[in-house]
Amino acid sequence: MKRKFAAKCVFLAAALFLLSMGSCGKNPPSDEEITEFPTKAPQLTQTSTLFPIEVTNITYYTLSEDLETVEVTSVLTGSVTMTPRELAEYVAGTMEDVSVTVSLRDVTVEEENLIVDFERDSVPVCYAGSRLESAILDALSQSLLDNFSEYSGIIFRAGGAAYQSENRNFDLNYVYMGR
Repeated sequence: MKRKFAAKCVFLAAALFLLSMGSCGKNPPSDEEITEFPTKAPQLTQTSTLFPIEVTNITYYTLSEDLETVEVTSVLTGSVTMTPRELAEYVAGTMEDVSVTVSLRDVTVEEENLIVDFERDSVPVCYAGSRLESAILDALSQSLLDNFSEYSGIIFRAGGAAYQSENRNFDLNYVYMGR
């Protein structure tokens, strides 16, 4: 055991000696090669980017994991001008994060109102409890009204006809949410 310890010490000493000898013969850097730290921070001038990016914040409503309506703000880059249909499709797409698939048929304008038309055989018209249906309709309504001030109300339809679901029945031009 003492022999193993002595062998390890000799090996360690030899390794240290060889490492220290590896730097022999090299000249230390001259004063001209040493760079000193700047004494004051450089002044930044106008920065230019090769690709200017336009950033737009958009607020919309979607479903939480508890299937409640929640407000979300997202940052969109690039030149963003969204139509009501694109926003409705975007909001419906975010609901897929909580395994709710909403199928929109169309989004149109009638007078001062937006009409959101769902597929007749999909959520929220079918296969949704009253609470989930309300959360979906509220999220879409609030998202559209908050982002498009030129419209005063949201009308829901199913399959191009009056909205009739397992839980609710609206007249053809019933304004679900308005200003």
